[in-house]
Amino acid sequence: MKRYLAMFGVLVLSGLITGVGVAADRQAATTDDSSGYSIIKVVNKDQFQGKWKEFKGDLKKKWGKFTDDDLMQIEGDYDKFEGKMQKRYGDRREEVKKWTDEWFETHDAMGRPRNN
Repeated sequence: MKRYLAMFGVLVLSGLITGVGVAADRQAATTDDSSGYSIIKVVNKDQFQGKWKEFKGDLKKKWGKFTDDDLMQIEGDYDKFEGKMQKRYGDRREEVKKWTDEWFETHDAMGRPRNN
């Protein structure tokens, strides 16, 4: 049982459980659990791929270090996006992730801004 719980903890801490990420220092956190970590909502990989065409235009405008070649290589793959984000914005990576989460929260299924 301890081994199972340890493996589950690794999955949670690495963000592999869909729709939930864990961060100790992220301001956009939604709740705190008893371990002191903040649980935050992160972009779902299917959402990311589905809205990629709309998202990449805004991404390029806001974060200009992403090249056209980077965007072609990423082509909706969140893991590739994270790799390019690390390469281009290593020290500001959390800022880019926060902006990405906010973009997806404020755009509908077609990538259009929501009227709140």
